[in-house]
Amino acid sequence: MSADEPLPATVRVIPGSRRTRPVSRYLFGKFTEHLGQNVYGGAWAQITRNPEFAPIEIWPDRGEILRRLQAAATEFFLPQLAGGPAQGLPPWWVVERGPGMGAFISHSPDIRRGHWTLTLTSPAARGVQLVTPVYLPTHRTRQYTLRLLARGNCGIEVSLRTAEERVTLATASTAITATPAAANVTVALTLPEPQLSQQLPPPGTPYHLVLTLTSPGILELHQCLLFPADHIDGWDPDVIRFLREARLPLLRFPGGNFASGYHWEDGIGPVQSRPVLPNPAWPEVEWNHVGTDEWLHLCELVGCEPLICVNAGDGSPEEAARWVEYCNGSAETTAMGALRALNGHPEPYNVRLWEIGNELYGHWQIGHTDAAGYAERYRAFAAAMLAVDPTIHLIANGDTEAWNRTVVQGTRGSPVGRYHISRAAVPPIHTLSHHCLYAGFSDNADPERVYLEHMAFTPAYARLWHELVRPLEEAGLPPVLAITEQQVFTHRRHLPNNATLTEALWTASIINEAIRSDGLVALITHSALVNHGGGLRKEREIVYAQPVWWVTHLYARATATVSSATASSAFYRLELAVDSPTFSVEPYVMAVVPDAPFLDAVALTDSDEHELLFFLVNRHPHRPLAVRIKLPVELGRERFRQLETVTLTGASFMAANSWDDPDRVRPVAQKRPLPVGTEAAEAGEWELSITLPALSLVQVRLTP
Repeated sequence: MSADEPLPATVRVIPGSRRTRPVSRYLFGKFTEHLGQNVYGGAWAQITRNPEFAPIEIWPDRGEILRRLQAAATEFFLPQLAGGPAQGLPPWWVVERGPGMGAFISHSPDIRRGHWTLTLTSPAARGVQLVTPVYLPTHRTRQYTLRLLARGNCGIEVSLRTAEERVTLATASTAITATPAAANVTVALTLPEPQLSQQLPPPGTPYHLVLTLTSPGILELHQCLLFPADHIDGWDPDVIRFLREARLPLLRFPGGNFASGYHWEDGIGPVQSRPVLPNPAWPEVEWNHVGTDEWLHLCELVGCEPLICVNAGDGSPEEAARWVEYCNGSAETTAMGALRALNGHPEPYNVRLWEIGNELYGHWQIGHTDAAGYAERYRAFAAAMLAVDPTIHLIANGDTEAWNRTVVQGTRGSPVGRYHISRAAVPPIHTLSHHCLYAGFSDNADPERVYLEHMAFTPAYARLWHELVRPLEEAGLPPVLAITEQQVFTHRRHLPNNATLTEALWTASIINEAIRSDGLVALITHSALVNHGGGLRKEREIVYAQPVWWVTHLYARATATVSSATASSAFYRLELAVDSPTFSVEPYVMAVVPDAPFLDAVALTDSDEHELLFFLVNRHPHRPLAVRIKLPVELGRERFRQLETVTLTGASFMAANSWDDPDRVRPVAQKRPLPVGTEAAEAGEWELSITLPALSLVQVRLTP
């Protein structure tokens, strides 16, 4: 047999095996966090990098921001960026020109509720220019809106110029007038229409946003927001498009480690009144431009359900209860509901899924504790939150079997200890979480061995689930897990990582295992949405999909609707018998099973069995698989006329998409009449043959 000849495999659908529980669409969710450029510079459309003029002292890691400025100085042809903080300027802003110019930063006296003001003075006309580097989504729009929160007594000119050649392409002027308080000033900027003789610079070109004082005076700047005119209520329209096309069912936010230090009331109300604070978990600044109302509106825009992770690190049960009331309380009868209405959303959001804390077993987490301490904390939080809305579903932090047992045993009874809350006894735990993040791979690890380790882990992970829920079963509770974070966590560019095809095939395999769990795994929120882990990538204002995004897309979209007019919208699992070539691997970090199958398969059907849907994963790194799909006559051949396949594959397990080649790994669909010669030789069956490329996820759909 030649090295490229397909290996044989068989998938047999067991007669009469359709499950009664529908497959949950919660298995195809995503997770997002205020980390890096996941929110700001990612899903959020606002473009300036320091829109609040925050001084370097507020950044949690001074060295990290200085390294970023050094790199940006070269990237944006703006050498002054690197030295700006040393001159008293806020990071990402520089001042050019102007004899006799003075510039300084003043701080508000209350640093927790702090805002910063950049004040420029000029005794001469056109004496001062304030510059910040930006990328613009010119592939999508030529129109931009600048909103300044400002005060002063001068004229200003706002312009967009190319960074390298410094060619001004858009200009608008306005006046800043002396007022008792800073006021919003809006300026529209339009890049020129492309002409035959002069095209706009290509997408990804660096620009400068320039504010020029055009008359003597003082300009006091409090906030500078630049949005593309086509933003969707603040969100990037390309991100919205991807989410809508994938029919994303579930989104977890606002963290992550960030959640353990986040106080949600900082993120509501008028944006100009929200505090600007150090990010509690990461070397960023939290602008608080995106808070509860923005996140929940995003869910409304894309039609997904929210999962909110509350701060059980340095937060309190009362704070969490107020959050539930803000989201779900009546505007007429509750104080927080009335506040929500005042902030623009009279109707309750009716958020049903709530997670009490994030990874509080970990020393890296703000407010981390042991299992007994978390059980006490869970009791208090659950009591307070359920007293506000007893219909919500709570997810407790899970970890190892031992941790889970202590938590389950310790969450019986009424809240005690340091949380003095007068509430009734808390109902038993609804669901335990688990985070599938395995680190510890060394630089000298073999890439293919790491890839195979991830592939052999997935059946071992399914076995681990039964251990993790055993404490629930022992307590007489339904065994239910929620995987609220999951991604390849090698942190090595030369190894399989979350941007590669490995992440896609691994995630598909975990989803398949979750489907086979028949409800033991109730939901998965894969990490993460934009620019952190596998999902969407946004570089230079252009959004593209990493390979794993298409897994979310294929599963969620395929199970969202069915094409048959008489079929229901739910899908049910069919039991399979799979005969596949196997492999074994010596692991570095993760638990694996010996003789793991190269082929992973699930089969689904609608309630009327008018459609059949298969998700087939070929985990072999080099060989195709020739798969014979055998179906019972009860799923009659005569029902089906069309065969549709969608194939996601790449040249290697390291295949990834990039800004230069965003479509290197993407699904390829093919639709054709079902082949005539599909009758099986064995009685009572008919069969279909499919060849799966090496390293592939193939969706197979049979329809009338």
